[in-house]
Amino acid sequence: MKFSALTLIVLRCADLERSRHFYEAIGLALAVEKHGTGPLHYSACVGGTVLELYPQRGAETRGLRLGLVVSDLAAALPLVEGAGGRVVRAELAPAAFALIEDPDGHTIELFQSSS
Repeated sequence: MKFSALTLIVLRCADLERSRHFYEAIGLALAVEKHGTGPLHYSACVGGTVLELYPQRGAETRGLRLGLVVSDLAAALPLVEGAGGRVVRAELAPAAFALIEDPDGHTIELFQSSS
């Protein structure tokens, strides 16, 4: 069996609204969702993958690393810190790349699009 696509990533968030603010600040268009009797959460489509932010339940889940492409990395970095995240490392040249953490400590690689 081969996998042909990644379709869903779920992040558990200690403070759902803080995380919503963070991900919207770095450019994701989040929509409110609720499936049946499940909890209210947020989702965004990134390429062909759905990213969902759910309230945390039980143990912490920081073992995830995301990679996102942004149109302007230099402009995104102040937004990260302004929205409660942390810039761990940033290299604007020769390749535009940054390693950041969201408010829950999830590690995210940001790359600048080449177009």
